[in-house]
Amino acid sequence: MHNPYTNGWLAEQERGDMAALFGCPNDNLNVVSESEAMTKIRESVERPVTSHPWTMAEVLHQTQELPYKRLTVFNQDANNCAGHATSKAIDAFMLISKWLRTRRELVPFETYVPWIWGVGKNEAGRPGTDGATMGEMLSMVVKHGVLPTDTPGLPPYKGTSNKWAAKFGRNAQNAPYSKFRSVAKQYMITAAQLPKDDEAFYLACKAGYTVAFGTSQCIQMSGNGFHRVWTAKGGWMHAMAAYGYNDELDAVGIDNSHDDGFAWATCDVLKSVVTKARYFDAFVILDLTPRQAEADWTTTGRN
Repeated sequence: MHNPYTNGWLAEQERGDMAALFGCPNDNLNVVSESEAMTKIRESVERPVTSHPWTMAEVLHQTQELPYKRLTVFNQDANNCAGHATSKAIDAFMLISKWLRTRRELVPFETYVPWIWGVGKNEAGRPGTDGATMGEMLSMVVKHGVLPTDTPGLPPYKGTSNKWAAKFGRNAQNAPYSKFRSVAKQYMITAAQLPKDDEAFYLACKAGYTVAFGTSQCIQMSGNGFHRVWTAKGGWMHAMAAYGYNDELDAVGIDNSHDDGFAWATCDVLKSVVTKARYFDAFVILDLTPRQAEADWTTTGRN
């Protein structure tokens, strides 16, 4: 069907994509049951994330455990917000895991958006620049992995999502990205779950997990610095990432791919984004293959 929106998300196809993926799981993916996921999350909530993600990055940078001071914000390109949401959720998962020492062997790296979005579109058999579904993004990262931005030979970010979303066919050997498949296969999302409601979404972020999601509920930012907050107002079709927890506000962080878009969302705002929205779909990242080698943080394509 024609997509009347330009923010890179097709809500109407979401549930079918998700059901197809979880009905026929890939061998690399541990499809954690809802009860297992909530048990895992509730146990982790006993040690909640209470530091701002910017603080986490700065402190880890000072101790030389993290080469960046802030998660990179790319200027969104080619309607690929679904790719940005997935990429940022994965990057944040690695950051928070390092901060909480839940994955001691994990070396965080920055994920390359065109791989997730552009290649994901081809793998789904729906090429072009008219957006992608969250189901397609999840299917991509659990079947084909994610690509570090320090992978040698990567082209600049800008425009690459468009080029890589051209149709080459599944597993095409002549695709410009085919030479990177073996690298991406080293970094697989190995456990995921779909949050059933706003409480599961909230608890996942509080516990230190991260969420990639799409919603028809528009949110608008106010305030400055560490104290910025979201309010629910208007409508849109957009994909974003959620991670982190603010104990003073009892709020979780939502990160938008437009500009430097991190702010806090209270439980009331989250209910509007998740439960009250006409369209909502998401997945929680519970685990991924750790990177143990040191990373080269001279990344390509930053705007």
